[in-house]
Amino acid sequence: MKKADPKASVCISNEYGRLRDAIVGIGSGAYNGKVSWSDDLDGIVASDILEKENDSLVSILESADVKVQRPRRLTKDDIENMYGVGSTDKGYNQAFPRDNVAIVANDLIEFELNDDSRKTDIAGLYDILQERSKDSNICWYSTPHCRLKGTPDNYPALNGRDFVYLDDRMLFALSEGNDIGTNSEGFRWMRNTFAFHDVMAVTLRNGLRYLGQAISVPRPGLAIVCMDGIVALPSFMKEWDIIEISLDEAKAFAADGLSIDEKEYVIGVSEENDNSRIVAELEKRGIKVHKIPFAAHMSLGGSVRSAVLPLRRDVE
Repeated sequence: MKKADPKASVCISNEYGRLRDAIVGIGSGAYNGKVSWSDDLDGIVASDILEKENDSLVSILESADVKVQRPRRLTKDDIENMYGVGSTDKGYNQAFPRDNVAIVANDLIEFELNDDSRKTDIAGLYDILQERSKDSNICWYSTPHCRLKGTPDNYPALNGRDFVYLDDRMLFALSEGNDIGTNSEGFRWMRNTFAFHDVMAVTLRNGLRYLGQAISVPRPGLAIVCMDGIVALPSFMKEWDIIEISLDEAKAFAADGLSIDEKEYVIGVSEENDNSRIVAELEKRGIKVHKIPFAAHMSLGGSVRSAVLPLRRDVE
C-alpha cells in the first residue's frame, strides 16, 4: 500500500486522523432550471438558512485550527457556459462537496456522480483542487465521464458519501435501485484502480441512500452502525465497540457526523431529531461532541459529514 506523505497538499488515511484542511459546502444551488435556492419562496430563502448552518460548522472547525476553504459560488449561467444549455434543468447543489471527490493517501479521485442534478457541482471545486494538485506528490484520478443526462448502466458511478476509508481498507456502499449512489461498475473501477487496498462492498437495505447514513467510525475500534440498514457488518468490525442505531435514527443522520480527531466529533441536530442518545453514547466513551443545528441540510439529504470534504488529516 502506498504510504501517505504527511507534508503533501492532500493527505488522508482514515476517518479520524486530526483534521487540518477541509472544504465546507456553501448554500448555493437550484431546485430545477427555474427556481434557485436564493429565491424568496413565501418568506423562506434556503441559501440564507444553509449559510447560517455552515457558519456554525466553520466556526467549530476553525476553533479546532482547521483551515477551511469554500467552493467557488456557481450561478446557472456559469454552469451553462461550461456544460451547455439545459445542464441545470434538474438543478445543482453545492452543499455537499464530499459527494464529488475522495482523497486516498496523496491521491485525489474525482467521481462521476449518478445523480443528474449533481454532475456539474465539481466545477465549484476545481480552483481548490487544481491548486492542490500542483504538488508533485499528488496524483489526480478521474472516473470515466459520460453524458450529463442519465448514467448508462455500464459506466462507473461513485459517490463520496458511499466511501469510508480506514487505512488499508476502503468500504463502499452498494444498493439495488439507488439512483444517486455508487453502482457496481463504480465499485469495480475503484477496486481495480486501488488494488493495493482491501476494497469492500457494504450492501445497503431498508431505504438508506448512502454509506454515511449507516456507518461512522469516530476512532479506531469504535463505530456507529445501523444494522437494519446494511445486509452484513464488515467482518473486521465484528470485535469492535459498536454503537447501534435504529433505522429511524440513521434516516435522521445520526451516523453522518464528522470526526475532528479521535476525541472530538461534530453531529447535526434538528428540532425533530436531536440525536441525544448517540451524543450520550459518544460522551460515555470520552469523545467531546459538538451539536449544531443542521435541519436545512438534512432536508436536502445530508448532514455534517456530507457537507465537509477533508483534504488533510494527520497520519501516523
